[in-house]
Amino acid sequence: MPSVSKVSVLLSGDSDGLFVIWDLVTKRPITCTQIKDHPHIIAFQWVGSTVLSILCKDSMLRMFKLEASALLSTDLVVGERQFNKTTGLQWAQIYEMPVNTLNFANFIMDSQVELKDGKDNESYRLICCHTNDSEAIDIYQIMQDPKFKLQRPFDNINFPEFLKKQSLLEIFNVPKDSKFGIIMKLAKLNDIIFLGFENGFIMGFTTTFDEELQKGVADLIHISNDHYPNPILNMCISGDELYSCSTDGFISKHKFSIDLLTRPAAEYIKNDTLLIKCSSTLKASRPSRIDLPLKNISHIDVISDDYLVVSNWSGKTIVINEYTSEVLQTFVKTRNNLVANDSSIGDLTNGNNSNTESSLKSKNYKVGSMIGLKSFDVQSDGLKVGELRRIKTLAKFSWCIIGYDDGTIKLNRL
Repeated sequence: MPSVSKVSVLLSGDSDGLFVIWDLVTKRPITCTQIKDHPHIIAFQWVGSTVLSILCKDSMLRMFKLEASALLSTDLVVGERQFNKTTGLQWAQIYEMPVNTLNFANFIMDSQVELKDGKDNESYRLICCHTNDSEAIDIYQIMQDPKFKLQRPFDNINFPEFLKKQSLLEIFNVPKDSKFGIIMKLAKLNDIIFLGFENGFIMGFTTTFDEELQKGVADLIHISNDHYPNPILNMCISGDELYSCSTDGFISKHKFSIDLLTRPAAEYIKNDTLLIKCSSTLKASRPSRIDLPLKNISHIDVISDDYLVVSNWSGKTIVINEYTSEVLQTFVKTRNNLVANDSSIGDLTNGNNSNTESSLKSKNYKVGSMIGLKSFDVQSDGLKVGELRRIKTLAKFSWCIIGYDDGTIKLNRL
């Protein structure tokens, strides 16, 4: 959540193609933008402080840039642009491209700045599912020089096929004809990209230049089958640890040394056709487990060294101590608009939700998105006394922010 002002902001998107930047202090929108043709937003990611990439159900990835209104047209509400009179900020769509969304997985994008002809030229690397095969990935290079140009240095990188062709599946106690299914989730830790598969496998890789082939290759450096055969539903990163969840009743915690993983191997197993290699000593990792009182875990996030926030398919969100599995708080939004066991003190909607405990039995609203916000330090430069007081009230606590499938967003103080 980069800052577009002097306070923390939250970005939300919905099934109607609307994305909003919220001021978390006032709980009011800073910008509110409707994507043309109202596509269902699947995933989005900040790339730097002013560029936002959004993947939609219409199989399109769009890039938007946040700019001051003076730099753009005076046309206030047209297509992908929307002007906010209070802030003077608006979004401009700068690029779009087709991306496979058959499996509704997220994507990874990062940026690089290169000096060319005395000017800084920004380029973006996109890791996403392959155009036709959702078991494989593509890696694109999107260059702005000054117009956008697209290259695909890695096409159809298929790790399951590599393991089968190199007869490596037996190492992981998996049948030779095992199906990995589609890629469900992607995550990034430093230079390592993690792929979570439908059969519960997690694979981590880096890209490197192969001197012998004179080409870029994918170096497979991490494999886990802890959730096998259940699908990977979510992954998150905290420090040097990867957390993963599935339909089973536990979270896997993968802790490793990045230096050890990225150290060149003494001997490689390589497939020159697939452009994939791995160490000859590669083995399945053995992550630790955090037992949960819930199953079908859809969302996880790390609040601190001790606490996790976990949501499941039934709409229940809990805060737990990862070392004792003690449940510290529970958040549920029921269909009758009463909140059970809820310590929420505000929302980003106009709903008349009560904080009283419901005595009625009704189905919960499903969790569409969930994120944890840690307490943070406040820089007081340029802030008025009243603004500083309100920001400090937000900053001194940690929060669990939950978006429900009825369109409401709840801020729950931890």
